[in-house]
Amino acid sequence: MESDEGVGNGDHQAQVIVVGAGPAGSAAALHLARAGVDVLLLEKGTFPRDKVCGDGLTPRGVQQLVRMGVDIDAPGWMRTKGMRWVCGGRQVHIDWPRSGSHPDFGLTRSRHDFDDILARHAVAAGARLCLETRATGPLTDRAGRIVGVSAVSGADKQPRTYRAPVVIAADGASARTALAMGLERDRGKPMATAARRYYRSEARTSDPYLELWADLRCSRTGRDLPGYGWIFPLGDGRVNVGLGALPHRGHGTVDLRATMDRWMA
Repeated sequence: MESDEGVGNGDHQAQVIVVGAGPAGSAAALHLARAGVDVLLLEKGTFPRDKVCGDGLTPRGVQQLVRMGVDIDAPGWMRTKGMRWVCGGRQVHIDWPRSGSHPDFGLTRSRHDFDDILARHAVAAGARLCLETRATGPLTDRAGRIVGVSAVSGADKQPRTYRAPVVIAADGASARTALAMGLERDRGKPMATAARRYYRSEARTSDPYLELWADLRCSRTGRDLPGYGWIFPLGDGRVNVGLGALPHRGHGTVDLRATMDRWMA
């Protein structure tokens, strides 16, 4: 996928600038472009790319992919029937319910190309994608209203200016754009962290259920992990195995890698 051809030729203008071409940013850009809005989608990286993620989608997520026109029957998508929860040596299966317009199945897909697929759909809808373009801060007018972003582009980090009356910050949990705009993160709400690995498993790669473990132990304290582990099938010979946790005053810092090693053993 190539960047917008106009990058590097002075200021760039649009009706809306979207910072970040992850699932949220690409979805926003796609729907705006379909509505006839001139959208610039700025992405600091290139595609395809990887990210720590469970690679699992619930029926609500599947419904959004269908709305975006993604071919979920193409190679690389794995359907799931529901969740299998494991706790205390017992298991319970919970099938995805059919509810309204939501399908009764979920999906798995590696994040290595998932974001790429969504960004391509945004471009096909008319959004202008600028790769290797990292937003560095907001632009404001004399009244203090945000009217665009400054950025650096390309391997040589050339300064760029992008202008639009509306800026959407979709740059992930770090929220760098929002913080630069003067917003503050709510310290009362915790931020989860996760670790994951891929394993080859012919026995599990086509498992129709997303498996979740609710009784993992923190490697450092031996107490219940304030989170859960997962084993998600990808249908290509691999499974995605990982765990996530929220910070908890009773546990302190959780060593995710050590906890995962203990669980895997």
